[in-house]
Amino acid sequence: MYLQPRTAVVTGAASGIGFALSARLARSGAEVVMTDIAGDGLARRAGELASLGAKVTAVAADLTDPAAVGALADTAFERLGEIDVICNNAGVVGPVGMPLWAVPLEEMRQVLDVNYWAHLYVARAFVPRLLSCGRPAHFVQTASMSAFAVGAGTAAYAASKHADLAAARSLRADLDGSPVRVSVLCPGRVDTPMTRGLMAPRSATGATTITADEVAEAVWGALGSDQFYIFTNADAPARIGDQFDDVWRHLKSERPWLEPSA
Repeated sequence: MYLQPRTAVVTGAASGIGFALSARLARSGAEVVMTDIAGDGLARRAGELASLGAKVTAVAADLTDPAAVGALADTAFERLGEIDVICNNAGVVGPVGMPLWAVPLEEMRQVLDVNYWAHLYVARAFVPRLLSCGRPAHFVQTASMSAFAVGAGTAAYAASKHADLAAARSLRADLDGSPVRVSVLCPGRVDTPMTRGLMAPRSATGATTITADEVAEAVWGALGSDQFYIFTNADAPARIGDQFDDVWRHLKSERPWLEPSA
């Protein structure tokens, strides 16, 4: 643990990973601004934490609206003063199980609006203010293992998470030398309300499944460090290895001179 957060903002905080992150930060003593588009659910979950003595503020906001994101930033900085941690976590799964050409374009746009554009709006609203404070802070962007490993029927979600990863990598480079750290969270199978009905049985895939609390603990351990990638599931090395082995196999077939000589 490299950073002891006193204040934090968590998006997508009404359930799943976002709620687990909010709870973990609040349990450490941080004051947390929790935001989600689901206002009723957000108020209920924030109330649960407040009943346990947590210092939380619930702010309902549609993060696909740049003006709403700007208002959220104003509220968060007014409430918290300086902010130590931003968890840019809001996300949706969208349509799955359909080939790319069958996915309704409007539904694909909605996924990109939440998983990519909303993340950009949050970064643009908060990061300049973090820099102006001139003190250590950590910006955690939630992507997914789908930013690396892609299967059939996931065109919208996987495309949004690839874009999300690219934005996080660029942001990390932009902030090099500053006191603001950047990490990208890449969970695999996580048992959350968003994904529970979509996951095939573990025996059918061999994949590991973890809880949202375990994801939050992995993020907690990375705060303040230079750890960029936060992988959470035990099968991550194998899944990523398979992807890059496939890239290398194709590259070598087209460029045989890359093969090391005996």
